This record gives sequence, C-alpha cells and structure tokens, in this order.
Amino acid sequence: MLAKREAEAQPCKAEELSAPRQRVPEFFEYHIALSFWDRLLGLHARDSVRYLLFPRCRAVHGFGSSEEIAVIFLDTNGLVLSVIPRLGCFEVARHPFAAQVLEVRGETQVMPGDRVVLGCAPQAIDQDDPRGRLSRSAPRGFSMMESLIALPIVVIITFLAIEIGMLWHAKFALRHAAVTAARYASVHHASDVAIRDGLVQGLMPLVSKTDTLAGLPAALFQTGAEIAQGIAMGWLRWEVLSPTKQSFMDWGEIADPILSKGAARGEVEIPSSPLPALATRRRPASGTSSVVGGLPVGVASGQSLIEANTLKLNLKVGVPLRMPVAGTLLAKSLALWSGCGWSVDKPSDQIGLVDFGRAVSPSILSARIECRALAARDSSGHWQPRWPIETSALVHMQSNARRSLMVLRDRQLGVGVGSGPAQR
Repeated sequence: MLAKREAEAQPCKAEELSAPRQRVPEFFEYHIALSFWDRLLGLHARDSVRYLLFPRCRAVHGFGSSEEIAVIFLDTNGLVLSVIPRLGCFEVARHPFAAQVLEVRGETQVMPGDRVVLGCAPQAIDQDDPRGRLSRSAPRGFSMMESLIALPIVVIITFLAIEIGMLWHAKFALRHAAVTAARYASVHHASDVAIRDGLVQGLMPLVSKTDTLAGLPAALFQTGAEIAQGIAMGWLRWEVLSPTKQSFMDWGEIADPILSKGAARGEVEIPSSPLPALATRRRPASGTSSVVGGLPVGVASGQSLIEANTLKLNLKVGVPLRMPVAGTLLAKSLALWSGCGWSVDKPSDQIGLVDFGRAVSPSILSARIECRALAARDSSGHWQPRWPIETSALVHMQSNARRSLMVLRDRQLGVGVGSGPAQR
C-alpha cells in the first residue's frame, strides 16, 4: 500500500522514471506520458508498464481496454483525491480538482487520503527550448489534441445512436402502415388498388405531418406522391403472399353477381362467408393432401379454406437516412454487405443484367430493393440514401378475394402473375 512517505530526491530519466528510495523499502517504477500517442493510448500501448503518470490531467478514458485498469487522481503534492478501482472499456473517469492521474494495471491498494511521493516533478520538457526549461503549455496542448480527436468520434457515435433510434421508430410506423393497408384491402376484395389506398393512409404520419383537419387532403396527396415516387425508383414494394394463384385453383369459385356486388360475369372469388360451415364441407379442386383439425388442405396451395381467406401482405420501404456522416456510414456499410458496391451514390457500370445505380430504368429488370434504396435520389437529384425495412401484416378477409383485382403470387415459381408485376 502506498501511504504517506518521506522521500529522497532522485534525478529523472527521459523515458523511464524510478520512484525515490524511501525509508520503507516499498517502491514502484512508473513512466510519464509525455508524447501525444502515449497520452492518447495510455497503458493500452505499453504492455510492460504497470504505472503510467499523466501530468496536468483531470480525465482519462478506457476506450479499447481489454484488461482491468485502476485510476488514481492526485493533486500537485501527490495527495490521493479519488481512486477508481476498475475503469470500464467505454467509460470516462474525471476529477475536477486533480492535477495529475496515475493509471495502474491490475489492482491497487491505494486509498483516498494517501500520499504518493514521486521521484521528480511530473512536468514535460519543451524540446524546442535550448535551455531545457519546463513547458507549462505542452501537456495542455496534448489534452487539446486529444479532445480534437475524441470529439468527432463522440459526435459520430451520437449521430449513429440518433439515426438508429429514428429507424427503429420508422419500423413501428411501417408496421402500422402494413396493418392499415391489409385491413383496408380485406374489406375491398384484397384488390391491389385498395392496398395502395391503405398505404397512403398508413404512411401519412411518417411521410407528412399535419395537426389540422384542413391539412389532411394535402397530407394525403403528398403521401400518395411519395408512394408513386418510391414505386418508380424501386425503394417501395409490396407483395401479397396469401392468397396465391394456387389458392384460387383450390378454393376459387364463380361469383354470383347478385350475391357478390360489383363482381363481373365469370369472376373467380374465394368465398369468405359463412366460412366455418364452408371450411368443413368444401374440398380443394386439386385434391386433399392432408386434414388438419378437421379441415382439408389442398395439394396445390397447401392451404385450407380458412388459410386461403387470410390476407398476408409483405411491405418493403426504404426509409431516408437523415443524420450527416452517420447516415452515409450506414448506407456505405450496408451497400458493401448487400453486394451493391461502395459507390452507390454514383452511377455504376452494368453488372450482368442488373445495373446497380441510379441509371436503372424501372421498366427493365431491377436490382434488389437494398441497392435501389441505397442509391435513391431526392427530388432535386441529390443522393439521398434510404435504409430498407421489411415488415408484414396478417388479417382475415372480410370480403371475397377477387382474382381479377389482385396481383397474385405463384407459390411454385415464387413470382407474381396477373394484371401487373408482383413486386413494386
């Protein structure tokens, strides 16, 4: 334990300093952090050093530390003001009245109120001064340089935390939009137009902000324009995963124009009422593969009639990254991970049948939504990266699903068939 000691003065060495010879034969060797990198890295860059002294210092950090480090805050006379037994990897320790800090590798028995007698005055020597006078500004200059390096890192981490929080909020908003679109489509025969109208209502709180009833039409119009732009640019898509083409093959029937309002002659629908009675009496057209809970399951669709009356909507939307620097780092990292290339902000050369860049036309084979979203542009033509978020909604049909109004997915091929592309 380092307690109050009487010491005999000893000369200082340039790099390694020895503690003074004390009356009690208990001493330690320590180093003084004079250079910028020594003060920045601390004990992390010196494996053979156990004690490292930081003159004119009030705060130290533990970034990058993989072992236990104790921190001792001293005043100008070596009086122990505070002791941190263990400094964590992402922690910062500070004492407002400290004049110097001693880092100790491992445990220490020093307690507040003890006195650590150092062998010489812990002040840096100005190398530019030919007379070797002590420089009071050198350690302060080191602290300023450390702050200049650490401040951008802290700012970027803060921006990343804010950006991730905004993306998390957007994910909940998109889940609400998907549920709203699925519910709206469930009462409108699962039509593709109804899904789009439901998305306009569901995405309005995320896209446009309005607090008055008078601003509602303008907000809906702005949301509709944003959805149209997303479909054209490729960073907004939805797909109906159920019912599929095979669902209509197994459970579809010709609609009655009298009982089913708005149905054209020869329209194929999946009946939804009375569902409990029909589910046990009806048999799939392609044959029964199994019976689950008393309900027959079709060979082609792999669904019972109740499952065929379930609307499952998958929604993918690119959410804009708005924070400076942090958004760019996230976009570039995801671009490399997804195979889109580092230069997603610039038009790139064609790779096979897919061109990863803004020069892609929506009418030709498009890239994945990740690449499309990361290479998105705003209305002025500037690069505005978007983070792709995927969500799903599952609701029961409240009306008969009509084949002619839907963009159906082929269960066997995994692609869409019908009046238009399965993915938008």
